Amino acid sequence: MKEEWKEFLNGNNTALAQLYENLFQPLLFISIKQTQNPELSRDIVSDLFLSLLDVPLEDRKEKWSEVQEIRAFLTIAVRNKSIDAIRTKITRTKIETSLIPEQSQFTDHSYSNEDHYEKSISYLNSAEKELMELHFNGYTNTEIADKLNYSDKTVRNKLSVSKKKLKYFWKNLILLVSWNILN
Repeated sequence: MKEEWKEFLNGNNTALAQLYENLFQPLLFISIKQTQNPELSRDIVSDLFLSLLDVPLEDRKEKWSEVQEIRAFLTIAVRNKSIDAIRTKITRTKIETSLIPEQSQFTDHSYSNEDHYEKSISYLNSAEKELMELHFNGYTNTEIADKLNYSDKTVRNKLSVSKKKLKYFWKNLILLVSWNILN
């Protein structure tokens, strides 16, 4: 394996294919142990080897010329990629559960724009909520500025930021709701 690794570092990409053939199964088992998902693990191991191919020749030598234990090096890389995949999955699950209301609302397809608005507005801080409520209740920027002791420009800026946040949350909520309804 050391010879194949040296050949790969010197630009022979077919040597990496030989390493892939020899190490795919052991690396796959390591990833499956971490992720508990064979499909994801196949992707992780394959992506690792593809990412090695993407590194320019000069960088290969600079980064990996001192690697002596190729199997250990690739094992650590697979473990790290597997842990990253698990963390990504956990983070996505947390985001989905925090953005999506009770699951029963999706099964009867009654989730309305008002529900989206209420859920989205809940992510704003209290000052932004107050500002948006005044705006949605028909107050002008000047009236809001007088009421909250801001300048007109500050009100415009804060409204702009709050609207961008709402738009972001609204868009993500709609995507998640649509995904859950379709699946």
